[in-house]
Amino acid sequence: MTRERWNTFSKREQLLFIGSELERARVWQGNDLDAFRSALARARALLDLTLEDSKWSENAFLIVVLRDEVDKFSNGSRKDSIQILYRAL
Repeated sequence: MTRERWNTFSKREQLLFIGSELERARVWQGNDLDAFRSALARARALLDLTLEDSKWSENAFLIVVLRDEVDKFSNGSRKDSIQILYRAL
């Protein structure tokens, strides 16, 4: 997804896209490590695009925290259910 295209979506739509990847990760967590990590990588990429979107300038901290938590799941330092991140959205 290009930054220009991503910026056309509302904040709500952007969160829904990110949430979809987190839900995919939840489905694969504990079943298929490669698919799990792929979903997390897509969520991370969308979070990076979100941070570049000026709509989020006042709430960037929230996106940074979410991105950091996704990274913890990705590198294995966090092992609980990723569903908690989806619910946080």
